[in-house]
Amino acid sequence: MSRIARILSIDGGGIRGLIPAMVLTEIEQRSNRQIADLFHLVAGTSTGGMIALGLARPGPGRKPMNAAKIMRVFRQEGPDVFSRTVWKEVSSFGGITEGKYDSEALERYLKKSLGKTRLSEALVDVMVTAYDLRHRAPYFFKSWKAQGLHLEAGETAAHYDFLMRDAARAATAAPTYFEPAVVRNAVAEDFVFVDGGVYANNPAMCAYVSACRLFPKAEKIMLVSLSTGLPDIRLPVGDARNWGLAAWARPILDMIIDGVGHTVHRHMKDLLGDDYFRFWVDLKPFLSGKPGPSQRLDDASPENLERLCQKAEILLAANAGRLDLLVDRLCAEPPSDRRLLGYPVVAPANRTEAYSAGP
Repeated sequence: MSRIARILSIDGGGIRGLIPAMVLTEIEQRSNRQIADLFHLVAGTSTGGMIALGLARPGPGRKPMNAAKIMRVFRQEGPDVFSRTVWKEVSSFGGITEGKYDSEALERYLKKSLGKTRLSEALVDVMVTAYDLRHRAPYFFKSWKAQGLHLEAGETAAHYDFLMRDAARAATAAPTYFEPAVVRNAVAEDFVFVDGGVYANNPAMCAYVSACRLFPKAEKIMLVSLSTGLPDIRLPVGDARNWGLAAWARPILDMIIDGVGHTVHRHMKDLLGDDYFRFWVDLKPFLSGKPGPSQRLDDASPENLERLCQKAEILLAANAGRLDLLVDRLCAEPPSDRRLLGYPVVAPANRTEAYSAGP
């Protein structure tokens, strides 16, 4: 059996997460296997983090959730999550003075879909990005740390174990859209997080670095990276020259996200060559002249959801050959036993079962 570490990375992008969800559904249909059974590590930012946690969560009989269900969730729950009351519109001055949306609908969905499952219960290693406001530092929710692996002196598994729904809430706390997430780990420490998209909207490089440490005996790393669509954003030089803080707030966030994402893509392509699979589609108008999907992260209107689906179908058709190659490689043999890749074995005393689950 070849020693290949298989990594899946999913970008952030709000409601545009429907696009990678459709790609994952296609991979599952072609392979007749679920994503959690095809990869060793699944990483995600923002909506990609929510998808990653959904794929890793054990369901009835400890079976993972399939991607088709996650795809349906975007279509069914998206309009509720991104709905605004008149009072919220007025009280936030259109999203200027506070988060644009109430987090209640998002939290209700996360509670329903992820329940009381903890990060330590993940069926496949999962990593989700967030940004710690109190310490002004990137933060990574890592299932293996929650299970007692790769801990530093003085750390315990409990310090890294969170409810999956809390990790997803932290991952999706996009600035200007939702309020920061206040969540608690298994030893009752409180954290304040915002969306990890502020530094790693494309988490492929973060996933690669973690894979190098988790699987030191791997002969190679194969990484599949899924985009939520390439926005067609052009900033008019004449207008931008006179912009102030308020006018730059949203555009500069888009620029940071896009710039970092493109940089990561270039680096991963150089590092991994043929072992790197990046799937993306532009959000430009359709060739028929019909408007393309909205660039916004929060347009969950029926019309925009349909346009996102159409763009995903274009992506799948344009990449049929690469998808065939990817699925052939994923199905050629089952994933290597993690121990053959150098994955450490944790002593029972360090495992999550050694502490009370807490809140």
